[in-house]
Amino acid sequence: MTVRTRGLAALAVLAAAAAASTGIALAQGRGPAPAAPVVSGDLARRDINVPADVPNFSGTWTPQTFFRTIRPVDGGETPFLPWAKKFFLDRSAAEAKGEPLFDPNANCLPSGVPRVLPTPYPSDIVQTPDAMYIGIEVMHSFRIIHMDNKPMPADFKPSYLGYSRGHFEGDVLIIETTGLNGFTQVDEEGRPKSDKLRVVERWVKVAPDLIENTYTLYDPKTYSRPWTARAIYKWAPDLRFNEYICEENNRNKPDASGKLRHN
Repeated sequence: MTVRTRGLAALAVLAAAAAASTGIALAQGRGPAPAAPVVSGDLARRDINVPADVPNFSGTWTPQTFFRTIRPVDGGETPFLPWAKKFFLDRSAAEAKGEPLFDPNANCLPSGVPRVLPTPYPSDIVQTPDAMYIGIEVMHSFRIIHMDNKPMPADFKPSYLGYSRGHFEGDVLIIETTGLNGFTQVDEEGRPKSDKLRVVERWVKVAPDLIENTYTLYDPKTYSRPWTARAIYKWAPDLRFNEYICEENNRNKPDASGKLRHN
């Protein structure tokens, strides 16, 4: 018998012994130990039910008030500080000449708060007792509204969408956003903001299928007083998000000379 043959024979003997041992165990009624059930995901987030005593904002919503200019809801002038007014007028003049200045949105950076609020793209809201998750089709952005009453972490790094905390006062959802960076403007027209901006939103269901969001900007480095704007969203249960690729066919981005590509 060759070495190879002897090795195969030994393996066959071991396999037969293992099979015999299993057969004895089954005959004695023990059988193999049952496998542990596989549980995936966070059990606390399964079958989420929104408390009955607060409005349910879950679902897909489309803006009804999209525009490139965010103006005070009272019809007054934007309360610029002198530097902010010059910043805005300089941007307006450059755009009128066909040489717009750098715009974060046109360069595929997030819109930020509050610019994202009147965006013409839909939002999808998942509401839980501890947080609200707002997906926004534009640039596939998302907001997290923390409903656990915890303050912004001390080590939070300023970001485009900041840190948002929410709570209910009766039927009104109050959202306060801080921790914003100063890299974006308030709106597409170019109203500036600083890293001290604080935005307070008040969400009210004015009808079963309509949300009114009245939001106030507090930015003492940019504006002489707080000022308030408004956005309206309509329920759109049959709407599904489309893919948003900012870099594809981007006609709003100036080239190195400052000229718009499509001009």
